[in-house]
Amino acid sequence: RSFSVLRGEFTVESFEKVKLNILGLGFFKCYINGRCINPDTFLPLSSDFESTCDPVDEVISGHRVYVPQFDITDLVKEGRNVIALHYGGGWYTYRNRVFGLPKAIYCIEAEGKNGTQYFVSDENCRIGESSVCLYNFTWEEHHDFTDYEDCFAPGFDDSSWGNAVCTEALETEYCVTDCPTDKLIETLPCRKISETAVGTVYDCGVNTTGYPVLRVSAKKGEKVIVNMSEESLADKTLDPMHFHGQQFSFISDGRETLVQPEFTWFGFRYFEIIGNAEPECVKVIYADVPVSSTFECDNETVNWIYKTFIHTMHCNMHTGHPSDCPHLERRGYTGDGQLTCNAVMTVFDAKAFYEKWMQDIADCQDVLSGHIQYTAPYVRSGGGPGGWGCAIVEVPYQLYKHYGDKKILEKYYGNMRRYIDYLEAHSEYGVVTSDKKGEWCLGDWCGPNLSLIH
Repeated sequence: RSFSVLRGEFTVESFEKVKLNILGLGFFKCYINGRCINPDTFLPLSSDFESTCDPVDEVISGHRVYVPQFDITDLVKEGRNVIALHYGGGWYTYRNRVFGLPKAIYCIEAEGKNGTQYFVSDENCRIGESSVCLYNFTWEEHHDFTDYEDCFAPGFDDSSWGNAVCTEALETEYCVTDCPTDKLIETLPCRKISETAVGTVYDCGVNTTGYPVLRVSAKKGEKVIVNMSEESLADKTLDPMHFHGQQFSFISDGRETLVQPEFTWFGFRYFEIIGNAEPECVKVIYADVPVSSTFECDNETVNWIYKTFIHTMHCNMHTGHPSDCPHLERRGYTGDGQLTCNAVMTVFDAKAFYEKWMQDIADCQDVLSGHIQYTAPYVRSGGGPGGWGCAIVEVPYQLYKHYGDKKILEKYYGNMRRYIDYLEAHSEYGVVTSDKKGEWCLGDWCGPNLSLIH
């Protein structure tokens, strides 16, 4: 198994406030004395974490890791405490195409009258296997709970586990998490709409992002599978054209309990449960970016468009960047993001969200040529010249136009000039004719025949 649990202990005699910083590469869930402090989040924020192993002929400008901080004062007790990190998956493993052990570090600051005590993860921490047995960030997560003990609680015996191993420090910049993060927005009820030959189909009422929560009644060793789709067919079964391979499953340990995915979300409305479980609810998860507008008129279609735009954009706001879609690729395509940012900033208070993404765009600029990648944070993807890379100009301009802060223009002016130089170097007769060497290019499909221009 490639996902792990890191357990450590810390002892405090007296304290007034306790803060926890976590450097996680790969999504993580943190438990203090058995209680999860971030149950419905996807942390850390996506970024260009470190130099990628993906073979490219460019030198990406910047690398950074966003470090979230938690106030855990109410969860800590005087004396011995246990911290457990369940970690793995997410953008780090997906981007680097690595399914090995992700990395994690924690630092606890206990402030009191006698000063501050620090507790940092080290080789004395214990590391053991997670329940996650199969995972692909963009479409599936599978757990095996057979003979799996609750290793997050203080009384768990981790003596059979190995010790954590220190790795080399990353060549990256560490940043405070100052962008809206994913959270549980609401829970939706589900209604049964059909019985199939193998399972039961449910409808949560709206296409959204998140996941079903299941109440399990399966016996030990029994498997439960959940398939999800955006559409249903006339016979009220899942539409396979809108299934996209989205699946969550687990093998039961025989306990009656609630089960949900830990390290991915899905884009769906309908879902089929195969096995002995019932839906408790559907959790709606996306970035907590506030709506700063109101709109209502006497035309219900226009009212629907306004509300649907808000919901659509919210569902495409995850882990600190706007995505092309919330279920298939989930990437921060610079084309999609720049086309929608004006409308989003008109309707949302999205300054902090887009300032973070603007840094992602700058980070993915090629040091040598000035080329802006097709996705930010960088994941190898297809695109083209102006329709993608000019996000380096368009997004700062829209931030300035909506929020009046010219510092954003000053900060990225050098990046803009380097990108314009890049376009000039790939143009003939004032028309951009090429992009990255050897790559397919999405641009103007009906470009002029430049050989006729003299």
